[in-house]
Amino acid sequence: MSAPQPTRAEIYDRIKTSSKQEVILEEMQRMGFWPQGEGEPQVAADLIQREGELQREMSELREQLAVRRNPERALREMRKQRMKQARDQREETRRRHAQERHDKALAWHGTRASHMGYLGPGVSAALHAPGQDGSADGASGRKPARERSAPDLRRLALNGLPALTSGAQLAEAMGVSVAELRFLSFHREVARTHHYHSFTLPKKTGGERQISAPMPRLKRAQYWVLDNVLAKMPAHDAAHGFLAGRSIVSNARPHAGQDVVINLDVKDFFPSIAFGRIKGVFRQLGYGEGIATVLALLCSENRAQAWSVDGERLFVGGKARERVLPQGAPTSPMLTNLLCRRLDRRLQGLAAQLGFAYTRYADDLTFSASGDAARDHVGKLLSRVRWILHDEGFTPHPDKERVMRKGRRQEVTGLVVNGSQPGVSRQMRRKLRAALHRASHAAPGDAPAAHWQGQAAQPSQLLGLAQFVQQVDAQQGKALLASARQLVRDPVARVNDALREAAAEDRLAAASEAAVSFRQAAASGRSPVRANGEGWWQPEQKAAPVLEQTDQQRREARQQARRQSLAAASPASPETAPGNGARRVQGVPAEGVSPAQPGKAPEASGLPPVRRMLRYWSQMGLCFLLGSILHNRLITIFAMVMVIALYYMRKQRWDLFAGVLVIATLLGYLVRS
Repeated sequence: MSAPQPTRAEIYDRIKTSSKQEVILEEMQRMGFWPQGEGEPQVAADLIQREGELQREMSELREQLAVRRNPERALREMRKQRMKQARDQREETRRRHAQERHDKALAWHGTRASHMGYLGPGVSAALHAPGQDGSADGASGRKPARERSAPDLRRLALNGLPALTSGAQLAEAMGVSVAELRFLSFHREVARTHHYHSFTLPKKTGGERQISAPMPRLKRAQYWVLDNVLAKMPAHDAAHGFLAGRSIVSNARPHAGQDVVINLDVKDFFPSIAFGRIKGVFRQLGYGEGIATVLALLCSENRAQAWSVDGERLFVGGKARERVLPQGAPTSPMLTNLLCRRLDRRLQGLAAQLGFAYTRYADDLTFSASGDAARDHVGKLLSRVRWILHDEGFTPHPDKERVMRKGRRQEVTGLVVNGSQPGVSRQMRRKLRAALHRASHAAPGDAPAAHWQGQAAQPSQLLGLAQFVQQVDAQQGKALLASARQLVRDPVARVNDALREAAAEDRLAAASEAAVSFRQAAASGRSPVRANGEGWWQPEQKAAPVLEQTDQQRREARQQARRQSLAAASPASPETAPGNGARRVQGVPAEGVSPAQPGKAPEASGLPPVRRMLRYWSQMGLCFLLGSILHNRLITIFAMVMVIALYYMRKQRWDLFAGVLVIATLLGYLVRS
């Protein structure tokens, strides 16, 4: 595409600075009418160019002479020059500042993709360790803060834990972006979203237990922390809760057949573990302040209440130090086992010193002994256990402390331990036997006759209870399990129940497989697949910052776009056709035609046809409106006649139209009078 066509004003400026002949020669060379650098006549071209150079020199000399002769003009020119320099300098400063802001925004955009930065009030200071210069803290001789907050890579390697030193490494290991990790671990006292779904469950002893189930995004991150960090650390031998191969049966077995069994319970076990203690667990594992803070934020909950403000739902919580361990998160049980390792060691040592056996299942502490220890050291044991619990930051529940001698029923985590082996209580077995009897003697088609804990019990529920009794004690559960399996009486019902059981097993297997695949994918740092088969949610990436343009740059861009649009709209107009080149070149008048003044507005003849018609009908409408307002039809007729004349004369300027209206008004009143 050829160079954009210059405007009339640009051509006039070029003529004023050089000569008309030189401008015509340049335009003819640009459009190919006169070969540039070759062809005839070369002498005429050289003369024309020389004439233009002399004309420019004469113009400059005349300008200088006029300035020197007129001091006031010289002062004005100097002022214009200074103002121009100031404008140029301001424009340069604006562009430099815009570039600096753009560079900073780009740097921050790249930093956000690999740096945790700020995670809320009260926790972000740990992300940037103080004392970066490595100087000692005061005159105490302590290690520098940088060394105290750095990770212990030797301990991490000894424990077989992933060596993570930055938030970017943690996000890469989890298979998430730094932005998503920041979103999951960010602490807000007032937020529009909450990462937990909270509900309550009734307790056996009365009251309600609050359960906080994490949302899938956070649950994915917690599964990674559980399988890659927490599960690799061994718990104390006295702990039996939430561990593979251990259960309430293994927890009760060491206390079977003892003279005395002591049960204690920790009050508000999960909510009593605050953010600082959770962070301390990860610091003890060998992680630095920054990674320990992020992991503690992922594994803790900001207990929040939902409020509706102006139709918007907000969650109002507490400060960072008030975050607690959620009961319902997959990481919470193992965190309690690791957090209570010192407590277990101290209680195990105390129990061994006084001749007792000790086990712990979550927040249930159990001690048992026989002989002299059961007779003489019970009070001493209880007082010291209470003191150790308070020293470790826990509070014993005053209503759940029980000392059970051999003459009464001894229970440990719901199992009776009076015999040589743990078993289900006689009361529960009797209730289950009665429920099975009522269910077996119920008429076909009637409502369920068996009830369990005040609610109607289905055969599958009774079968599950019988299987639990058989799992605890095979001898006690053998007859109950046989009765439960005989609840299906007729072949049709047997087939239906078999189909229901098969469907339930299929659903359970599918759910178990989905849960396993979700956990395996989360633990390996891969994106899990949702239940509907679709891919995992991906957070929206922030767009890169754009360089801000100044007003001058925007004006230049608009002018450039206008030139390009004009050049594309009329690449071969009649004025630039080869056949008309001798008469007119790019809007330059031919020889002998006086050009219009540069400051004068162009005639309406240069308007496009559509604009000419729009202006014509606008003027006709104004004529009709003027006659209607003045109640004189003669004014309308005279004005319309003159507007038609201006249209054919191609002089539809608004200043001429204003004169037409004045003349038409005078003529209308003169003729009417």
